[in-house]
Amino acid sequence: MLNNSSTEPLTRLFQEFLQLSAGLRPNYIASLGSGGTAGGPAISDIVPAVPGLLEAIYSQVSGTSSNEEEPSLIEFIPGYRLIHIQEYAQEIQVLRSILEEKGYSGGGTVLPVLTNYGSDFICYLQSEDGTERICDLLHDYGDLVVMYDSPEKFLETLCEFYKQDVYFLDEEGYLDCDLVLEGEVGAALNPSANYWSE
Repeated sequence: MLNNSSTEPLTRLFQEFLQLSAGLRPNYIASLGSGGTAGGPAISDIVPAVPGLLEAIYSQVSGTSSNEEEPSLIEFIPGYRLIHIQEYAQEIQVLRSILEEKGYSGGGTVLPVLTNYGSDFICYLQSEDGTERICDLLHDYGDLVVMYDSPEKFLETLCEFYKQDVYFLDEEGYLDCDLVLEGEVGAALNPSANYWSE
């Protein structure tokens, strides 16, 4: 378990993200439940050395159940939901089997953060040298593509997406985004991430 001082900036950024989300979707924070709920598993029960990002998230919320049906509450970012803590162990297995099937040999630690119904993931990656990044893993391709240069940049960029009106609700109430603007903001804040230049 990491000490609190190292997770504090991430905790603050995650709280800012939640507040910005609530500006567009007033019931979103409540739908995520509270973190560390009695009777449910704690992230430290599932992941032995908890990364700061996961600690910051799951100390505050439980996540979104795969059974959530309200369009505006399903997604954390367009196309992906925040994995519910009670489904986290199962999603780790899904992620591992995809990496195994695709012959991933990059080493380090890969953990799921967000997922969708097609078993695509936004993952936390800690390389063997200790560098932390956030990657995209598409089930059909199996290659980890760096999206965000660090966990801090991940949350900072998502906050910026709200501040610059990259995100909006579509006619059916789902979270959507301006793809061109998303690419510009993402690339500006994450200059070393290949994802935005592809």
